[in-house]
Amino acid sequence: MPGFFSDQPGRWIFTEFGPIHLVVIAVVAVAIALTVTFRRRLRARAGVRRAVPLVCLGVAMVLEVAYHVWTYVNDLDFWFNFWPLELCSISPWLSVALLSTHSRAVFEIFYFVSIGGLMAVLFPSFGPYGPDHFRFWHFFVVHAYAVWLNAWFLSVEGYRLRRTAFLRLLAFAVPFAALVRLIDWRFDVNYMYLRGPSATASPLDVLGSPPWYFVNLLLLALAIFFLMYLVAPKEPRRPKAMAAT
Repeated sequence: MPGFFSDQPGRWIFTEFGPIHLVVIAVVAVAIALTVTFRRRLRARAGVRRAVPLVCLGVAMVLEVAYHVWTYVNDLDFWFNFWPLELCSISPWLSVALLSTHSRAVFEIFYFVSIGGLMAVLFPSFGPYGPDHFRFWHFFVVHAYAVWLNAWFLSVEGYRLRRTAFLRLLAFAVPFAALVRLIDWRFDVNYMYLRGPSATASPLDVLGSPPWYFVNLLLLALAIFFLMYLVAPKEPRRPKAMAAT
């Protein structure tokens, strides 16, 4: 019988949008709903307000480090998974910076990047590992944490996007995507799915084949990020007289 940390799935086999997956989605949705519902109580208790995100960060980072150990021990593309060159692998490290600095600039980038966590929860691509395997818990806890932390900063901490947030995102995302595309080409890899969709079913399957796949992916990403910008709560505009002083 494969063990909890083996490279083989256990007795429970995970299937996309199967019963286990639907339960996971429901748990994440409830956690976010409770955070938003009790935001004022959480905001008023300074100790809880500090401790809850840090505890969640600690759990996520322990699982992230354990994941890299697991890939190394089981010879599962350790070096490919080691580098933070995908939205989901960037999120844990951005969350460290966010909780360390509470920087609004970092939050704005994290807000957009967290869409990777949401997409991962909805359309997981990690194999058939079920709840009796480490990989299941690492995948869903780390990705759900990114989505939840985004909701925490919006609702409990009261963060708002600046009017220039979308332009700031482009200043970060365009050079980063260009770097990842170069790495994909040079080392024949597929970070951020820039060369093609994942092996499992996902919305990216409708984007066609190269070279139009890459063009359509960029257009889709820009559309999603701009929609996220439009629906996000934003800082109020300052009166012109105040802005001039």
